[in-house]
Amino acid sequence: MTTFLAALLAFPTAIFTILLGVVLAYWLCVIVGAAGIDLLDGDVDLEGGAKAVSGAFEGGAKATSGLLEGGAKAVGGHDVGHAGHSHLHDAEAATGLFAMLGFGGIPVTVSVSLVVFLSWSLSLLSGQATHGALSMLPSWLVSTGLGLVCATVGLVVGGFAVRPLRPIFIARRAPGREALMGRVCTISSGSVTAKDGHATFDDGAAGLILNVFCDKPNQLKRGQPALILGYDAERGVYEVEPVDWLLPQEMEQLRDPLKAAAIARARAQR
Repeated sequence: MTTFLAALLAFPTAIFTILLGVVLAYWLCVIVGAAGIDLLDGDVDLEGGAKAVSGAFEGGAKATSGLLEGGAKAVGGHDVGHAGHSHLHDAEAATGLFAMLGFGGIPVTVSVSLVVFLSWSLSLLSGQATHGALSMLPSWLVSTGLGLVCATVGLVVGGFAVRPLRPIFIARRAPGREALMGRVCTISSGSVTAKDGHATFDDGAAGLILNVFCDKPNQLKRGQPALILGYDAERGVYEVEPVDWLLPQEMEQLRDPLKAAAIARARAQR
């Protein structure tokens, strides 16, 4: 146990250990806040804490990026007089670099968390072996080089690791109210009356939960399809009717969104 603690607190692993602690604290706040648990029956603003840690987390990432960009300018000997144009150019270059590494479209919290974990793991596992193999060199030089190598490998490996996750974070716009006219939803309540009812609509993502009603007597129940006729803005509900009320030729036209919307408007006027 003492050897493990010594490895955790040795340079450069200690730096990654601190960063990993921040990462774990952030995700702990997110998990507990999402679960809605009141810590020790107290009124603890976990969501606010998660946002605060997230802000500090992203701020640290931006600050680190700024330091790296500043170092690149110093090494490259950029003209201070063109600092505004240079900063914009460097920001675009940094964005392109991160996208090239595979982090494009991935939230910064996920990207940084993975890179920190990979860098910490590599530094912890290879620290003693590296110092033993390069014992002829100064310890500070070996540690510094090891830290840079671990961070670089963490960036490269993390970029490859997050690529399969990219489709998960693609933002999909929910269809508008008018776009739902003529579409088929699935009833999720036991019945649908002129006053209330519930249905779900598959939008290709998480799905939509709709408040629905049907003015006419019907046999709609849970699991049955229903045609969306329109939207009552005052009540915030969608008017629906059973799909089996449609004529066979109308059923075929539901595959075309424009024809389906025309059918919905025509039936809503009856």
